[in-house]
Amino acid sequence: MFLFYCFAASAGNKDTARGAGDFSLGMRNTTSAFTDAGSVGMGVGGEFRIRLAKHINTEWFADYIGTDIQHLGYRRDGHIGWSVLFYLDKDPLTVGKITPYVLAGHCFDYTKVFSEWPGINPAERWSSAVQAGFGIHYNITGRCDVSLLAQYMLHLGTHIETNEPMDIITGQTYLNIYKESGLSLEGHLLITLSINYCLGHLWGKKQ
Repeated sequence: MFLFYCFAASAGNKDTARGAGDFSLGMRNTTSAFTDAGSVGMGVGGEFRIRLAKHINTEWFADYIGTDIQHLGYRRDGHIGWSVLFYLDKDPLTVGKITPYVLAGHCFDYTKVFSEWPGINPAERWSSAVQAGFGIHYNITGRCDVSLLAQYMLHLGTHIETNEPMDIITGQTYLNIYKESGLSLEGHLLITLSINYCLGHLWGKKQ
């Protein structure tokens, strides 16, 4: 539906000039892999971009990611953050062209882990993270693009540890959860597919 809106809006608006001051709004799907829990998470979110220069953009995002942990429990992550994008192509605004870029930024996140086993309390934490990665844009129209991004996110915060012991009475495996004291580093790979539409210009002369 969003892709159809991009085409319709672009067809009805001949002003496709873009540059510094662009404001874009988009939606995203994110896959989280290589976590400590060993499971792959899937999430949805939204973002907006404010372009500072032709080759420099900023991205402000929010994600909600859910992860099933071996069908024994589940993990919920919320990310709120920002990144700076630097385009590697001499003309990143060309329609019908794939444009690579590198990215680095910072975010805050909230994590909560639940166990399906009765009597085990969930654990939660807040943490701060930095991220860096590589992505590509494909400019569908003068105002609409699709982006694919792979970035590694490294969190600094208290660690939530999980293990899977077996109950000696029932013989069933369950998810045990406990929160370690002190700070530790935890990282995971995020792969994000997004679609964005430039709504207008916040400042400056259109290029």
